[in-house]
Amino acid sequence: MKNGLLLTSCFYIAFYLLMLAPACTNVELPPSQRPTYCDTISITTYEAGVKTIIDNSCAYTGCHDGAGGIGPGNYTDFNGIAPYLTSGAVLERVVNQRNDPALGMPPNSSVYPESQQDDLTEEEFEIIQCWLLQGFPER
Repeated sequence: MKNGLLLTSCFYIAFYLLMLAPACTNVELPPSQRPTYCDTISITTYEAGVKTIIDNSCAYTGCHDGAGGIGPGNYTDFNGIAPYLTSGAVLERVVNQRNDPALGMPPNSSVYPESQQDDLTEEEFEIIQCWLLQGFPER
């Protein structure tokens, strides 16, 4: 009886150790995919030009303007957009979902006729992407 209990205990301990072993491995994340064009972009802060792009593409009347627009949040100043930056929502919608006409931001007017602008220009997109990837500094 004693040997059976000892054998069963050893079995369960070995089982749990084997189950936990994969959780203890060191898995490295791939390096950040920072585009090389970020090295040549001079606009690096919200105040130094990103605000203008956001004002024209996001914070216009009826969207992220804080006055009951269809977009959540008030992007008319840094404090209004900051929660969406830190949560990753802006990166997700503007960069990761860029090619989706319904989910990508700014919205495509073919899907949302009330949208005042279709896509960002390539230059605007690169500025926003690089700014987001460097931690979206305000000043």
